[in-house]
Amino acid sequence: MRLRRIPAGSLLASLIPDGRDPSERSPSDGALLGSWSATRWQYTSRRRPDRVIDVVIDLRGTVTLSLSAGTYILAWDIAGRGSQTLGGTYAARDHELEFAVPSGEVRETVGFRLGAEELSLRCAESAWDFDGDGHEEPADFVAVFVRL
Repeated sequence: MRLRRIPAGSLLASLIPDGRDPSERSPSDGALLGSWSATRWQYTSRRRPDRVIDVVIDLRGTVTLSLSAGTYILAWDIAGRGSQTLGGTYAARDHELEFAVPSGEVRETVGFRLGAEELSLRCAESAWDFDGDGHEEPADFVAVFVRL
């Protein structure tokens, strides 16, 4: 998942936990809450589909996602590349999650599917540095999480 800059807009949605009236929320919203651990965090090059990297399996990284009422914390640790934590607000709408950083200027929307104890994310507008040269290339992103 790569966050991208969008034009500054209304911050109202970030002030309301998920931007919707409680009557508009789906029954799955509460099921999203909790801590999740990635078993897959994979990027596939859109230019060369034979180039695939899984942060969890190939790079022996760990990725966790914690979701509470309208806020998230995404943390990762990748061997040789370090660790980082990112947090902000999120909104769940239909089959999409929109993540935003506190300034509201950076947002990322991913598709999601929620199973009994599994959460999967997808995004066709992501990117990864497959060569390690500092240049990201367009990639499809897929992540699978299990509940902690």
